[in-house]
Amino acid sequence: MARIALVAVSVLVSLALLEVGYRLVLWGPEGLVHWPNLAHRRMGAGPGGERCQYAYDAAIGWTSPANCVSAPYNSDADGFRRSSPQSSLAEPPILVTGSSFAKGDEVKDDETWPAYLQDMVGRKVVNAGVSGYAFDQMVLSTEQLVPKVKPLFVVASFTPGDIKRAELKVAWSREKPYFTVTDGRLDLHNVPVPGKPGEPIRFPVAAEWLGRSALAELVVERLGLQQGWYFSEVQGAPAGSGEAIACLLMPRLAALGVPVVVMAQYSRGYWKNNGPYGTADHRAVQKVLGCAAAAGLIPFDLSDTLKAAVDARGADALYRSDHHSADGNRVVADLVLRELVARRLLTKTADR
Repeated sequence: MARIALVAVSVLVSLALLEVGYRLVLWGPEGLVHWPNLAHRRMGAGPGGERCQYAYDAAIGWTSPANCVSAPYNSDADGFRRSSPQSSLAEPPILVTGSSFAKGDEVKDDETWPAYLQDMVGRKVVNAGVSGYAFDQMVLSTEQLVPKVKPLFVVASFTPGDIKRAELKVAWSREKPYFTVTDGRLDLHNVPVPGKPGEPIRFPVAAEWLGRSALAELVVERLGLQQGWYFSEVQGAPAGSGEAIACLLMPRLAALGVPVVVMAQYSRGYWKNNGPYGTADHRAVQKVLGCAAAAGLIPFDLSDTLKAAVDARGADALYRSDHHSADGNRVVADLVLRELVARRLLTKTADR
């Protein structure tokens, strides 16, 4: 027993020294003074984080609150992400919907690709992206926003992960609506979404016990153990049905009465770990984009054009931890603009 106790104490002391050393490397002496729960902060639930990034919504699960001011993110009176103010912008606007890659996580308000696109074309671009949205939530929010914004056209952005999250009843530890497929038709469930305004999300036990450890967060990131650490998930629809759900939602986008570009975006991990072609993620995207084309929508796979930039400059130059860097978003905006011009949705080419 004495030997076991000695080993246990040695391990704990070693881990404590590693924790202190790693915090000093990351943040300097400040890291030894402030010990926030890093899992909470990653989920936007730190001081002021959730207040400015998430608001309960009975129809969609959550949305962005209006008139919020914070260090990473600011919203206007409609809950849309702010961009650089300009005195004169053409109308009607372009509406961008989707998840964190549309919203522009990890960069400033004026460094998102919708903000850069607005600067390039001189036309108002409404950034209605909301972090964490699944494909079904993207469609439901687009249906709500088109009558309100009255856009020239819509760019509906999604990632491979958004397709999979369409199967979930709980995503990112938050309740959401979900669809199931019965005899080729969609059935909507979990609406109104359980919850109430201001209700905090529930974190997994691991996040409560070890969330203040920078060393634990490093291990989680390296091993890809985010589920069960930052967040929990609950399956709603059968696993593997996300593609069918996304495909059956396409006619709803086509019925909006404005052109809709359905654009696939990709995380850093897509390039660093999986490679661009021949993967399950790429096959799922191709199926969904094929359904978009069949419904009369405009499919756009960003990997086809972004690959050249990744090959030339490397993923490190175009991404931060997972989402695009400012330079990466500038490249995306240029590629989006070229596609919009090629599709004759816009006539102005990017400024040089």
